[in-house]
Amino acid sequence: MSTTSPRIGGFADRIDARSKVTGQARYAADVVLPGLAHAALVGSTIASGRVLGVDTARAEQAGGVLLVLTHLNRGPLGDLPNGDGDGLTADPRPPLADDRVHYRGQIVAMVVAESPEEAAHAASLVDVRYEPAPFVVDIDDADATRLADAPRRGDCAAALRAAPVTLDVVYSTPIQHPCPLEPHAAVAHWVDHDLVVHDTTQWVRGDQAVLARAFGLPRERVRVHAPFVGGSFGAKVFTAAHVLLAAVAARRLQRPVKAVLRSSEVLTAVGPRAATRQRIQLAAERDGRLLALRHHTRSHCATDRGVADLDPFYEPTSGVTRMLYACPHYEAVHDVVPLHLAKPGWMRAPGEATGLWALEGALDELACALHLDPLALRLRNHSSRDAHTGKPHASEHLRECYEQGAERFGWARRDLRPRSMRDGDAWLGWGMATATYPGNRDPASVSVRLDRERGRIHATVSTAGADLGTGMYTMLAVVVADALDLPLEWITVELGDTRLPPCPVTGGSNLTASTAPAARAACVQLRRRLLAFRRAPDESADWHELLSRAGLDQVEAVGTTDAVHDDARAHHSFGAVFVEVRVAPELGRIRVTRVVGVYDVGQVVDATTTRSQLIGGIVFGIGQALLEQLVHDPMHGLPVHADLAGYLLPTHADVPEIDVDWLEDVPDLAFNTIGCRGVGEIGITGVAPAIASAVHHAIGVRLRDLPLTPDRLLAALADASARPERAK
Repeated sequence: MSTTSPRIGGFADRIDARSKVTGQARYAADVVLPGLAHAALVGSTIASGRVLGVDTARAEQAGGVLLVLTHLNRGPLGDLPNGDGDGLTADPRPPLADDRVHYRGQIVAMVVAESPEEAAHAASLVDVRYEPAPFVVDIDDADATRLADAPRRGDCAAALRAAPVTLDVVYSTPIQHPCPLEPHAAVAHWVDHDLVVHDTTQWVRGDQAVLARAFGLPRERVRVHAPFVGGSFGAKVFTAAHVLLAAVAARRLQRPVKAVLRSSEVLTAVGPRAATRQRIQLAAERDGRLLALRHHTRSHCATDRGVADLDPFYEPTSGVTRMLYACPHYEAVHDVVPLHLAKPGWMRAPGEATGLWALEGALDELACALHLDPLALRLRNHSSRDAHTGKPHASEHLRECYEQGAERFGWARRDLRPRSMRDGDAWLGWGMATATYPGNRDPASVSVRLDRERGRIHATVSTAGADLGTGMYTMLAVVVADALDLPLEWITVELGDTRLPPCPVTGGSNLTASTAPAARAACVQLRRRLLAFRRAPDESADWHELLSRAGLDQVEAVGTTDAVHDDARAHHSFGAVFVEVRVAPELGRIRVTRVVGVYDVGQVVDATTTRSQLIGGIVFGIGQALLEQLVHDPMHGLPVHADLAGYLLPTHADVPEIDVDWLEDVPDLAFNTIGCRGVGEIGITGVAPAIASAVHHAIGVRLRDLPLTPDRLLAALADASARPERAK
């Protein structure tokens, strides 16, 4: 057998790298089929109201036009699943269902033509008349709220009244967008009354469920392909409206239809991370031990469609505050505010990234008020249990993350005093925060097949899960290579097809934890079956020889993983993030110059992709902290920078030296048979509050509103100058 096969935990070359850099990897927008037609969307130019009429005459007479769909001629579509585990849509109503308009950019028509250019031109000729209605697009302008969540333990109000030290602060986050580099795209066609769709989706089986319901088909008559997805970060969980409309048009025309969203349409019509306003109230002893924590969040949802009884998702900020630190008294209240915007959705570490911004920021303020080291305060309130459920963590090594991260960063040299470090004309600041993300695992099946071919064995690993660029192809290959002692080049991985074994949505950092154990289980079955054909227990015959003895050219096994059902233990990943910033106060400029992150994520399956994911998450956190916000014009309801030139994201110039590492030999074997937890989302958590902590340490002013822009920094400095006591 091979002696060069990779091992779990080692560094492996990405097996999909060559196909991507040579252009052989085919994404949804790359799909070309005979007779392919092209769609262009018409978005509403009002944020609320009704469509009074749609004049399509000029569009229909334009060159190459094949079809114009509106709410008047779309035809029937069935009810759509929305949060029942059977697929998700951004709106429980099918697209073009009626004349109601709920946000600017909502699809009010779709034009299909022979070419993309002809479709786009004809779409510009569609004349829509509206009856506008009042609208609100800013969370601070809205009055109506609806209670979404309210967990409690102890008596928070009494503890806040009696505590010797209290803190009461409000932190805010803006609307932010996942902004995947690959725009949303779909190609739909009908083959003998069966629907086939190529989509940019995180969940092919979710698409399948939605499309089957919409068109009244058995699921097996809907096939969805997504072998390669060019980034998502939560934006492609829902089955989007353009996918459904492409399928409607393809059935009407009896030819394939492709719909590709422009960047401006992605930013307008694809749900972003909701804006939040978070009030954190802390009560503590004078030594820093927490007595009470009250967390009141206000976030936005969509009007008419996003109320709590319909919406399966809201930004769950209190998930981290309730479990992370030892605190006897706790209360969280979450209100949602309807706005005339596309329904909010998932964005990397939903809830954790935003909740830790407020919680860790407030803890930093408490440490400053008590003249404590921020790391010492966290160690003082460390909990080896889920603070809310009381369950002990099955595998928790946060203290080691703190210790190793602090040592790598040089934290012991930090002076507690703000404005204590300079570099030329700039101030330096050091900050830190805790990172955390839950361990998620869902039912999954993975098949592994061995084939005898040309004197060697070849393995094929298959599951319906999608690789969003995160490295799932390589991860599964590494698991099989390790279990069967094969080189990577002898392994093929098949992903993103509903005809493959079932797999959950690629989201919530769940796919490695769900599929890696299933792949190993399949390999264990194959080993057991083939090793029975050895002539002696210690014989070293290879798989090719054993298959030959068995009289087989091929053998296959399917391994499965179930969902997490652990009533006795909690499963979370943890980390510690340390940041250095360089602040030029005269310009209001903040530069992150160094980041160290150390993480406890269980057993790492592939070090190459793990390192990439953690660094990518930290870069995401830098964007969250310093750059990203989607601002809507209150007069027109339109994003004022709805393109990738105006929506600011980190570039190479914004990204500093990033040092990431993880704890070795800490598998969570109570979680799954490999002991691995996901790493895709924990990297962003804690980064923004660590940056804000570092900024405060650098110049002595506190910023509580994201992003930390130059104008906000200059305003805070001016306010501190007017009130000198605030800068102490």
